[in-house]
Amino acid sequence: MSARAGAALAALLLLAHVLPAAALEPIVPGGADPHAGHRAMTGADGAADDPHAQHRAMLEKPKTANGSAAEVTLFDTGLLNQDGASLRFASEVVGDRLVVMNFIYTTCTTICPVLTALFGQLQERLGERLGREVFLVSMSVDPSRDTPPRLKAYAQKHGIRDGWSLLTGQKRAMDRVLEGLGAYTPDFTQHPAMILVGDGRSGEWTRYYGFPGPDQIVARLDELVAARSQAQATPTQP
Repeated sequence: MSARAGAALAALLLLAHVLPAAALEPIVPGGADPHAGHRAMTGADGAADDPHAQHRAMLEKPKTANGSAAEVTLFDTGLLNQDGASLRFASEVVGDRLVVMNFIYTTCTTICPVLTALFGQLQERLGERLGREVFLVSMSVDPSRDTPPRLKAYAQKHGIRDGWSLLTGQKRAMDRVLEGLGAYTPDFTQHPAMILVGDGRSGEWTRYYGFPGPDQIVARLDELVAARSQAQATPTQP
């Protein structure tokens, strides 16, 4: 190594020793995090400190979702609605109805308000079909706290009308129902943004991860209605 190169290296080492680490960080316009890409790749972007990190990430996604056929098991377990009425899930909540179902908890401040607002739009979009042809169901994933009075207050806050039920119950009972629907998570704060659209009569269900728009959900409901009509018009084979 030449004397000049050696002197330059010594100067760099001295600067590295004297200057604080922040001074050696690359300058990024707008105060952006120069390590954001690294944090994203490693999953170290505060997820460990923020129990809603997964929900916040979902909110950044477009408000659309692709549906896929879903296999569900409907347990006829006794649950409670927002009025405190006892209802058996498979036979009385679903029965042979067309049902749209989401999964929320009342203290959630991230995706649950989005899902509830989406159902509010769907409630308006359905009009008189709600409570007659189509039923909305919001399942609590935090039944220990989401008592019927709390669900009732939540319903009043969000303008929930007849035909839209909020369900809770004993935790063990709710966990079993959620498992059958593919919606159970050990940590309820990490539940996915998910909507189920199904026909209790035919047993045909579609699962959407994310935020399908009201028109997308209504289109799927119309397909289920058309399938019912076709099934009724098709003569049974002797």
